[in-house]
Amino acid sequence: MPHRFVIPSFQFCLLLLCTQFKAQTAYFKWPEPAYVKSFNDANYRVIIVNPDSNSILEHQYAYLLNYYPNLLLKNIRVKWVQSKHPFKVKPKFSSIFKAPLQREYRVFYSKTTHSTMDSVLLNNLSFNSQLGLISIQLSIIEDLSTGGFFNFLYWYARNWSKKGRRKIYHDAEHRSLELGMGYQLYDYNTEFFQRLKIDNWQSTKGYSTYMHHYRNLPMKPALILNLISDLPVYMSNNYK
Repeated sequence: MPHRFVIPSFQFCLLLLCTQFKAQTAYFKWPEPAYVKSFNDANYRVIIVNPDSNSILEHQYAYLLNYYPNLLLKNIRVKWVQSKHPFKVKPKFSSIFKAPLQREYRVFYSKTTHSTMDSVLLNNLSFNSQLGLISIQLSIIEDLSTGGFFNFLYWYARNWSKKGRRKIYHDAEHRSLELGMGYQLYDYNTEFFQRLKIDNWQSTKGYSTYMHHYRNLPMKPALILNLISDLPVYMSNNYK
């Protein structure tokens, strides 16, 4: 009888963990949708409300969550709405009194803004840009999930001012860069600036929203490339 090679259970578990760790920490400049689709949110932390049958948004969130090992949460609800704002992150206010792990968050994506802002809605972006946008939202949530009561309260206070909102957004962009999503962020910001330049506006509808909330908000693509060349995550990992 031929000898059968049997891996002891402990070694098998170790091998499985190493394989999963390697897969989850693989760094890509442009990950393929088929690869991202292989990721699932095993703990059901993200709930997509009324998902499109062709969407792989839940897999995109599952893929990106692997870059946020310190993120403490059990509940993110993603919902499509009618709004003049392309996207918005809004923690549930009653969560302010809960432990970080128990807090609830809402991410809203607009179906249409009825303006040129439609060109940068989530579903109208390239796949890599979508990942870049989602990473910004997860970075905001991570900051809220790892902070205490006063940090949570301060976040709400900062949202009352334009300067405060910009600071929240810029901090989230830097966090995404530090964790390795620089190429995704670069693609998103590049599309944002190209599609919303003044020559592309068909009417004044939505323009005041753009000027007040989004004009020059994202980091310049050239600056992102400079940071990619300097930050440790890009120097220590072999991007595919």
